Amino acid sequence: MEKMNYRLPKRKDGLKTFNKIINSGKKLFSKQGYQATSINEIIDKAKIATGTFYIYFDDKLALYVYLLHQYRLKIGEAINDAIKDAPTRYEQERLGIKAFLKFAWQEPLSYRIIWESMFVDKEIFKDYYQNFSKAYVDKLSVSVAQGEVDGQIDLETLSYILMGISNFVGLQVLFRETLTDMDLDKIVDQVMYVLKQGMFTN
Repeated sequence: MEKMNYRLPKRKDGLKTFNKIINSGKKLFSKQGYQATSINEIIDKAKIATGTFYIYFDDKLALYVYLLHQYRLKIGEAINDAIKDAPTRYEQERLGIKAFLKFAWQEPLSYRIIWESMFVDKEIFKDYYQNFSKAYVDKLSVSVAQGEVDGQIDLETLSYILMGISNFVGLQVLFRETLTDMDLDKIVDQVMYVLKQGMFTN
């Protein structure tokens, strides 16, 4: 389970300070990595008093866990919003993958922070992806019942296959200098072709 040793602000002035800490931590973690970043550096970059940091976070790990939790929520919201009106599982996958890739392009800092969590705390990393998998399996189960997904496939394994595709195609997107909606659609269409037709000719 995630160790949520952080406290959300209750007032507007507190929210402003809280966001300074978040933004400073995000930039430093993504640039230097978790281990190389100190609380003092976060405090200096946020331009706050030392004691202010501890009003909201017990330690550096609590800030890191908060960032991971927020990324998971934002990715989930982006995908759910994109697929809410999709009539078929095929279209849900297509729109969901596109939403994830768009998020990755717009929030490139998320990749390093999410993936580095494997080395920061293995349980946090495992919890992050297991929660995504469980939510994915719930949606896939509905599609199996509706006859849109092969019921002989283990859905947990399928969820990791699909997450793996999105994660690594996300790198293809991040490695580009520019990205248009047309580029994004072309990449997503290729992914969907492979999912529907496979890669082997016989």
